[in-house]
Parts: sequence; structure tokens; C-alpha cells
Amino acid sequence: MKPVMPALLVGVLMLPLTPAVSSAAEPDLRLNHVQVLGSHNSYKRLPADRLVSLLDSYREGWADSIHYEHRPLQEQLQLLGIRQFELDVFADPEGGLFAEPAGGMLIDDPELVTNRTVLQMPGLKVLHSQDVDYRTTCLTLAACLTAIRDWSVQHPRHLPIMVMLELKDAPRQDWGPLNYTTPQVFDASNIFTVDDEIWQVFARDHVITPDDVRGSHATLNQAIMTDGWPTLADSRGKILFALDNTGRHLGHYLSRSEILAERALFVSAEPGHPASAFLKMNNVIADGEAIKEYAAQGYLIRTRSDVPTQEARTGDTTRRDLALDSGAQYVSTDYAEPSPFGSGYQVVLPDTDGVARCNPVSAPPACRNAYLSE
Repeated sequence: MKPVMPALLVGVLMLPLTPAVSSAAEPDLRLNHVQVLGSHNSYKRLPADRLVSLLDSYREGWADSIHYEHRPLQEQLQLLGIRQFELDVFADPEGGLFAEPAGGMLIDDPELVTNRTVLQMPGLKVLHSQDVDYRTTCLTLAACLTAIRDWSVQHPRHLPIMVMLELKDAPRQDWGPLNYTTPQVFDASNIFTVDDEIWQVFARDHVITPDDVRGSHATLNQAIMTDGWPTLADSRGKILFALDNTGRHLGHYLSRSEILAERALFVSAEPGHPASAFLKMNNVIADGEAIKEYAAQGYLIRTRSDVPTQEARTGDTTRRDLALDSGAQYVSTDYAEPSPFGSGYQVVLPDTDGVARCNPVSAPPACRNAYLSE
């Protein structure tokens, strides 16, 4: 039987948004002292059934690892307590590059008609992979960010929300009846359009930037190693952004400033680098002890509790338990709700009914989960 995602509003308890507990302890708590859940490929929807069936005749099981989806971003924030998102971003400076995905054209997907007007407009687009895994809850980066901004404005005491952006520009090998679209490459000439689109949606004081954290220090790394991250009291109601990419994309983004001066995004640079404050460490099985060490030093860290759709099919909780224990502030999952594969796999924060808990590695002894309520 084909797995079915849970109905959008059936059987889900809305998380309470209660006033924060008044306590002298909260001013001592900082952004890196909490642990929250995030979602992986947060915008993603299931590929069309007809497309999966058609392409299975050329490559059986090709869609097994992408058979997961997420609620719209505002529902994840409100109903599931998600406080970290990941968005995959493609450049489309002229517009229309992704308006007619090859897979969608093969099945005459009716969504193409609905989406074409938006996709013909210039600007950064959000999708998992060109031509086959193109269905999304928000078609453009601006639309995704607007949804997050509007929810944030309506809930001004929320804990800070991290938004990771993965810039995608890799070509794909044609197969079966598919001829893949060649994406626009991100380089030093266009990578800062990401910052531009962020500032088209968000006011400057709505965002925590590298400049805010660095303050008067010479480097961002020096700032977090000496003064630490901003307090939760100063961070509530705000958003921070991070570049998911390393390698050449990281080099391009650092090309104007090694310390991220006037930049919107934090980056996952090597520990000790002038720009290093946030670390992407997805493989908690291999790097669990290192994550604990870096969390104790003051870094913000994102790791993953599952690999689509492995744990969801098997029910194996090894990776999940390591991730929650690691001290990573952002534990990213595709299964904040029970797995649709019947395994019972799900990721929830232990020891709390709220959206966050005191970080098991970095939080001070005086921290109480009640201080983290919204």
C-alpha cells in the first residue's frame, strides 16, 4: 500500500504559544543554549504519483529516497514547533528556467498551468531538483521568506528561527525520457542576489546578522569565543540565515569579506576561521563527539536525525538519539510527525512539551525548559 502523509489538520495538537516565564535566569540564556527541531528540505512535497509510476519503468525505485514531504512553512511553525528550515535555491535571473519541468511535461501536470505565471518571473526559485522533484509549498525564495516573516510578526516572542539556504547549480545526467534543465551557476558575480532577496522581504532589525554578533571584535569567531551569542531576550522574534554550502560557494560568499561584514548569512566555515560561528555537521554517527566538543565551545550546529527515507522505513532510532544527545542546537528531520511507512519513527524533543529544551551540552545548569516558552 502506498504510504500516505497525515491529513493536514487531523490529529495534530497545536503547540501552545504561551507567554514566556518571567525569570531572572532568562537574560543569562543565550541563543546557543537551546535545542530545537528543524525540517530538512522544508518546502518539499511528494513527487507526482503518475511521474513516479512512469519513470519506474525506466529506473525502478528511483523516487524511494525522495518520498517525503512537509507541511507549508507556517503550519510547521505553528503546529509542529519547527524553528529551523532548509530551503534549496536555484538562480533564475531571466525567469522561466523552471516553468516547464521535463517530468511535469511528461505527465501534463496540471500544477504547471497554475504555477507558470510565478515561475516566468525573474528571481530565485525553491525546489529540490530540477525537472523531477519540482513540487513545492512555496515556489520562490521571496514567497518562502514572506511566509516565515508574516508568521514571525504575528508571534513576536518566538524563539529565533534559523533559515538555511542551499544554493543549487549542479547539472544532472539525462536518463529515460528526461532531458534535464541546465541550472544557472552561482559564482561571485551573482551569489549576493541571495542577500538582496532577503532584504527585499525582511527589515534589517528583524534579522540577526554576522555584524550583530561580531560587534566590536575583529572576527566573528573571536566574538563567539569571548562574548558568546546574543541573549535569548534580545533574540526573540528574530530570524537568522545561514549558507548550507561549503566548497566553492562558500569561497564566493566570502569573496567580499572574510569576516562577513555587511552580509546576511552566517556560513559553515572551519572552526577557528574568522567567519566561523555556525557549523553544518550532518553526520552525527561519524561526528557525534566532535559536535559535543564544538557545542561546548560555543558554536551553533545543525545536524540531522534521519536520512530520507531510511529511518522512516526501518524505525531505527540510532541516528535520532545521537543527534538529540549531541548538543547540536538544530536537529533537522523529515519526520516531526509519525512516519507514514508504518515504522513508528518520529522525532520529538525529549523532556518537554514546548518548542525547545535546554541544550544538553551547552546550556548552563540554571537553565529550565520553562524559560524557553513562547
